[in-house]
Amino acid sequence: MKKVIAFIGFIFVSNLTFGQIKTTEIWLIDLMQSDGKVSAKNELKVTNNDYYDNQPCFSKDGSMIWYASMPDTTQSDLFSYNLKLKETKQVTNTPESEYQPFPIPFYKDKLSIVRVDADGAQRFYQIEMDGSEPATLLPNEDSIAYYCWMNDTTLGMYILNGVGGALHQYDLIPQQSILIMPNGGFGRCLAKIPGSDNLSYVKFDADKKASVMKFDFVDQTRTIIIEMPEGVEDYAWAPDGKIYIGNKGKLFYYDVKSETGQWAEVADFSKSIGNFYRMAISPKGDKIAVVSYKGERP
Repeated sequence: MKKVIAFIGFIFVSNLTFGQIKTTEIWLIDLMQSDGKVSAKNELKVTNNDYYDNQPCFSKDGSMIWYASMPDTTQSDLFSYNLKLKETKQVTNTPESEYQPFPIPFYKDKLSIVRVDADGAQRFYQIEMDGSEPATLLPNEDSIAYYCWMNDTTLGMYILNGVGGALHQYDLIPQQSILIMPNGGFGRCLAKIPGSDNLSYVKFDADKKASVMKFDFVDQTRTIIIEMPEGVEDYAWAPDGKIYIGNKGKLFYYDVKSETGQWAEVADFSKSIGNFYRMAISPKGDKIAVVSYKGERP
């Protein structure tokens, strides 16, 4: 087994003290489109505490979000938030730490997660929606950091390897992987490109400038989609093919179907939400969940 000295808090660190954990909060915002223009308003604070709340993910019907919450330096659990009822429930309550909840494409009522087991290994599990019946999906992998589902059997995966991480295409049937990038140089944000089974990820050049890349699973080609603004590496796809980012408290989007090749400002939340980075967009594209932070970006 590979030795892991990380926790999946979107920050990979060891020997943490509580004072070093970044306080992050989750917000919900309405997204609207009219006459070709995008707007966003009605920001709602989902969490409100002094610790780590992160990794929001929408349910398949968009009625709720799941997220990870970590009140101390040793253990994280998963929670759900019902958008209609504005109700929060704890999903897991275990000695292990659970992160990265996401609906499994081929199940109606199961989530995939990354769990940090008692031996320190970071394994890929499935659980029921109520947090019960955990079962490993990839028994031979023990250093999983981030992932995204491409279809029922294929995933994009960030695997810890001690030299910057490795980016893989992973097939569940049969259980095998294709190495995309072996020694770092890519970001934590992996996503399925809408309308395809292709993977998007962020690649860093020698000057640390980030670009959103497309990896085609059929012909194994890599092409650049768009360069990121300075200091930005997190993004989310909307169902209509727009890419959203947060930059200095403002929400921007880029339309891959447009020929302008420019980021367009949607709304300024610098005074209400402040800086935010991680995000998720609902299946209908009418809601966006963002993660705010104070001080330096986690």
